[in-house]
Amino acid sequence: MPYFIKNKNIENNLISFLMESVEQGISVTDEDLNIVFMNRAACKMLDIPVSLLQKDNSLYNLIRYMAERGDYGPGDIDEIVEHRIELLRKETVHDIDHETQDGRVICLQGKFATEGIFVSIFSDVTEQRAYEAKLEAIQYELELKLENSLREVRYNRDLLVNAINAIDDGIILFDEDDRLVLANTRILDLYPSLKRHLIQQSHIKKIEGFDLPEPDETNEEDLLKGRHRNEVKLHDDHWYRIEQSATVNGGKIAIFSDISTYKDQTSKLQQHTNKLVKLLQKEISLSETQREFVSMASHEFKTPLAIIDSNAQRIERKAGNMPTERLLTRIDNIRDSVQRMQYLINRFMDFSSEEIAGLKMAAKKQNFRSTVERLCATHLEMGETANILWDLKDLPEYASFDQNLLDQCVSNILSNAIKYSEPGAPINVIGRRGDQHITIDICDEGIGIPEDEVPKIFNKYYRASNSSGIAGTGIGLNFTQMALKEQGGRIEVKSKLGEGSCFTIFLPASIADDVQEQEDSGEDHPDKIQDTPDELAS
Repeated sequence: MPYFIKNKNIENNLISFLMESVEQGISVTDEDLNIVFMNRAACKMLDIPVSLLQKDNSLYNLIRYMAERGDYGPGDIDEIVEHRIELLRKETVHDIDHETQDGRVICLQGKFATEGIFVSIFSDVTEQRAYEAKLEAIQYELELKLENSLREVRYNRDLLVNAINAIDDGIILFDEDDRLVLANTRILDLYPSLKRHLIQQSHIKKIEGFDLPEPDETNEEDLLKGRHRNEVKLHDDHWYRIEQSATVNGGKIAIFSDISTYKDQTSKLQQHTNKLVKLLQKEISLSETQREFVSMASHEFKTPLAIIDSNAQRIERKAGNMPTERLLTRIDNIRDSVQRMQYLINRFMDFSSEEIAGLKMAAKKQNFRSTVERLCATHLEMGETANILWDLKDLPEYASFDQNLLDQCVSNILSNAIKYSEPGAPINVIGRRGDQHITIDICDEGIGIPEDEVPKIFNKYYRASNSSGIAGTGIGLNFTQMALKEQGGRIEVKSKLGEGSCFTIFLPASIADDVQEQEDSGEDHPDKIQDTPDELAS
């Protein structure tokens, strides 16, 4: 049994239940082409009286009945009947629409269930066929509108193509997948190979001999809008401005504008302008050099002059009692200060308003730690109320550096520390050597710098608002910053108003590493500085 059923009473009446419950018509024809079953729905759809089947249930009789009333259209009745009977004999599967006299459409689907048994299912598809016909009409109308729209688009496209071909600039367009979709005559003349790739809609990476340049400089607004421009010289020896921008569909368009004439004119104008600028800069430089020299000299000469004056006073006071060795030391200090002033004069003569062109570093191997110690001792001696404390044991003994520049940098900061501190207030100088930098911290407990002015103190001529009444030019820190930069270093400051300031000099650790490598390789030690802190203090 190919099905499950529990209730035997239902099984006895199953066919009746099923045939009467379905909305479709069902008929069964046996191998002799006699109708052995037709449910009520089928009789109603086909308008077949049950009495007709009871009288003669042959399929031949049923088909003739329907043909005579015109269900199969005009034609010879016998031929119509014979044709349909022949189809059944060939066991042909049926799937046809049958239109009744009252305009209804009945879909007949029939096939052989078992050998000789043919089952037909009738469905009223009148509304479905009407809906399908309506859809077909709508589809035809839409296709007609689409064709008209495409015709209009093609017309407008031809207008656009003709328009862009008339433009002197080259225009090339890629879709969102970077495939070539448009190139006007100008760009095709410039790149003839694009003709083939335009037909094939090639990807930009597959177009030989053609690349869109990457942006040179793009501002934020252009980035947001997906556009940028370049000026490049192409293979035809002409200059082009190439402007690229994104299209609304995610593609990109590039416009090639020939700017060769503009470039030539600009170049000639630039040459004339450069000549005028050089002449003007020369005049400004001469004037600025004079002004800078006066300003710088007035500031930077204070330290060597103070050393000269200090040593001269000591010689004067102890002229008859000073040992010859001490006297010679004092004289050497005076001569060193004079040499430093001569150095400054030579350097400042080349100093311009825009860059410290004269400060070309003259580094050599020498005693680094002793140099810093000497500077601390010198300033301690110069200031009668100065209280300088230093701890420099962690500094490298030798390094390759410009002594004059380092002297000026450390002296500028020490002088400021003394000048802006109370008499006797401690000034701590601490030297360290790290993996990356050599640092010198110079910290005081002076008046400090207002927080909002700290970033400005290295600007030329700038002086803090709380420095009024204290002599100064605003040159020293600016000079120090530039001098350190020439030596590959920098300077940083931390300050709190009323509590003091701490300046940190950074120099690359490599200036000592290079010397150490030379020592390890057996080269001679650099010359030691002769003036020791003890000698300077005596």
